[in-house]
Amino acid sequence: MPRNNSRLKMSEYSKTNGHISVCSANYLRISKLLNASEKRSLTLRNKIKETIYSAQIDTQKLSNHTWICHLVFSNLNHKLLNSLQFVLNIYHDVELCEVASFNGHAPNKYPFSHENFPKSADEKLQQNRFLTEVLDMILTSGFYEK
Repeated sequence: MPRNNSRLKMSEYSKTNGHISVCSANYLRISKLLNASEKRSLTLRNKIKETIYSAQIDTQKLSNHTWICHLVFSNLNHKLLNSLQFVLNIYHDVELCEVASFNGHAPNKYPFSHENFPKSADEKLQQNRFLTEVLDMILTSGFYEK
C-alpha cells in the first residue's frame, strides 16, 4: 500500500507559509522604525511602570536589496538578563525580515545532530515570533528617540 505524502507536504507548506507571513509582517514593523528616522543607527528609550527600556538598532547595507540589522533590546533595571540581541537579515526585494541569530544562537542548522545545544524543531519560527513581540512593544508603547 503506497504512503500518502500529501498530508506531510501540506503540513510543510503551511509551516513555510506561516513563516513567510511572520517575516513579511516583521519587515513592515522594522521598516516603520527605520523609515521614521532615516538613519543607519537609532537609539530608542521608554519608561513603563518604573522600568526603563532601551532599543538600539544598527543597520549595514550589504547590497541594494539586502541589509543586516543588529537590534539590542534592553531592560536597564534588570541585572541578570538585561538585553536581548537579534541579528536580522532584511531582504528589501521580497520585503522580508528574518532572524539570523538571537542572543548569539542561530536557528537550527543542518545536520541537526551536530548542534551543541539541542533546540526545538520550530526554533526559527519561535525566534521570528518573539521578534514580532519586541517590535510591537517598541512601536506601540511610546518609545522615543534618545
